[in-house]
Amino acid sequence: MQLLAAIKSWFKRQRVTDHEHTLKSPTEPTANTMLEREHQLQAIAAANQAKSEFLANVSHEIRTPINAILGMTQLCLKTDLDAQQRSFLRSIDSSSKLLLGIVNDLLDFAKIESGNLTIEKIPFDLEEVLANLADMFAYRAYDKNLEFVINLPTNIPTRLVGDPLRLNQVLVNLVSNAIKFTESGEIVIAATLLDINEREVFLRLSVTDTGIGMDESQRARLFDAFTQADASTTRRFGGTGLGLAISQRIVKLMNQHGLGVISTIGQGSTFFLELQFPIQQGLDTSSRDSLIKRLSNKHVLAIEDNLTTREMLTELLRSYAVNVMSCRTAEEALHMLQQHHFDAVIVDWQLPGMSGIEFCQLVLAQEPEAPRLVLATSYHATDLIEQAQQLGVAEYIVKPYTSSALLRVLSSALSLSSHETQPTPNSPLQDFCHAPVLLVEDNDINQMIAKEMLQQAGLAVDIAKNGQEAVEMVNAKTYALVFMDIQMPVMDGLTAAEIIRGHFSYQQLPIIAMTANSSSEDIERSLAAGMQDHLSKPIDESQLINAIKKWCVRGVYSERKANSSAPAQQEVISYPNHIDIDFRGAMERLGHNIPLYQSLVERLYADYHQAPQQVVDFLSKGQHQQAKRFFHSLKGAAANLGLTKLSNVAAQLENSMGRGAIDEVADNITRLDPLLEQAKQAATDLALWHQRQQATGPKL
Repeated sequence: MQLLAAIKSWFKRQRVTDHEHTLKSPTEPTANTMLEREHQLQAIAAANQAKSEFLANVSHEIRTPINAILGMTQLCLKTDLDAQQRSFLRSIDSSSKLLLGIVNDLLDFAKIESGNLTIEKIPFDLEEVLANLADMFAYRAYDKNLEFVINLPTNIPTRLVGDPLRLNQVLVNLVSNAIKFTESGEIVIAATLLDINEREVFLRLSVTDTGIGMDESQRARLFDAFTQADASTTRRFGGTGLGLAISQRIVKLMNQHGLGVISTIGQGSTFFLELQFPIQQGLDTSSRDSLIKRLSNKHVLAIEDNLTTREMLTELLRSYAVNVMSCRTAEEALHMLQQHHFDAVIVDWQLPGMSGIEFCQLVLAQEPEAPRLVLATSYHATDLIEQAQQLGVAEYIVKPYTSSALLRVLSSALSLSSHETQPTPNSPLQDFCHAPVLLVEDNDINQMIAKEMLQQAGLAVDIAKNGQEAVEMVNAKTYALVFMDIQMPVMDGLTAAEIIRGHFSYQQLPIIAMTANSSSEDIERSLAAGMQDHLSKPIDESQLINAIKKWCVRGVYSERKANSSAPAQQEVISYPNHIDIDFRGAMERLGHNIPLYQSLVERLYADYHQAPQQVVDFLSKGQHQQAKRFFHSLKGAAANLGLTKLSNVAAQLENSMGRGAIDEVADNITRLDPLLEQAKQAATDLALWHQRQQATGPKL
């Protein structure tokens, strides 16, 4: 806060100086005074430019150590800690994130002031932007017991052209403020259709809360930089006072009209923006149209105690031509089930009186031909979902409701999907069986590990060795998902993602970064380039599965012969312990295929055991970036093979190479060969252990 106060004070002094310059100008201009005034204006413009550059430089310099603090704290949180140590580290982590948010605000403000902020025009899906808000804020809303509602009517086209990153930034600020200043009630994000033709749509996007509200004087200064409604607001809620100023200027860059606000003290606020977007042309909506057609005339009961959510859900279902009835409590619903036939019931998990799960249990126990039940839950309710599935609940949906999620879940619950291909037994990804995915990875070892994991999940995998190949392949074939490495020769992953995103929307072709770099800046660059998610190496199977479930495009996919011969492994195997090697993690990534693991380690040894000579060759040719990529590739491959110490040393060398610290590289590069020898010997020992286990019987 002292840093922020110092910057605010510096800005105020600069404004006073600028004002004094203006006052010195005479009231009756002459040729000399006009020339002098022009010089003064130039000086003021130069001062403003200097201020913006100052903020940009300071913000960047502060972000670097903050990211280091965040990274080291998160690493420490993964180690064995007692409760007090974990509590201290979580405080450091949350405070660092708060400080990083303040610095990011300053950096964006500096970009706008200096005119360096540009608005892109790329394909995007408005529903995805709003769904991302749900992913980000649903936890915080439910923690405060606030109802979180997204109202996107089905008469609004969602496949648009614009800048989803900046639109998301504005909405994130508005929703964050709404949750911050609301203690009870609801947060509603709504889209309203103002006008439409074949090529463009004119929308109003609004964020409404039931929070503290504002009076007229507070609204008047709301969009000033470094300003909040009043001093007590800053003391109570914190923040820089920059968020709305930045959002206002971004919206003006989009459409020359700023944010609007309607607010009353004690009754909440509504912030809104009106934007005109081109509509994407020539899109195939046959799959969605087919599902909606199958849903028509089905009978659905919606049980929801929040009036806003109930009305929104009812209108959404009616837009699918569903015969819908709604009620507020489970008790009312039980009475309605006795009087009417329903194909499906959507029941909220939190209801006054009888809970949603109690309702499901009662209906499934008593009704001889019970309707298909869909439990609507919050992001917190993992245990509840498992309990519901054990009871026989057909499906679940995570609130807030979105059109595509509701359509998908109802179709699944009522068995309306046209999928004819049967999934492999015990597959965790039955909806995506045989889906074609593209893996973009230049390192052969990482290719084999990632391909093995994806094929075990039932996906059909193609491989590109660099970004240029990836661009060519996605233009030649339809993929359900792309996994993109970042550092590659010929064309890097960020450039490739930007090119692909210029031709395919987020919903048409999701892209996930899969890289050994996992700092906040790396993730930010990935998202800015048009990727939806970021997976860190070594690849974690559960995170990979969750990412596929979340992003992979659903469809009807034909079976393609897989190259993987590794059998499905259900048992938990105890592997030998090694202080520097995580055998279990590596084996889970490779489907417990020990011969494959041994061959990959031997290949790693062959590729990297002459590292000093290879790096010297790079440096003698001035190829510093290639040397850095060499260490980066080793870091990722070693991590995927569970060679933790080797991966850490490679990471140190990559960092030293990035800073141009050649002396550090020379000092540490000799540590690689012993670690590679150790890895090779450990893999041989593991293979011998495996042979003994097969001879004597495995210990499960």
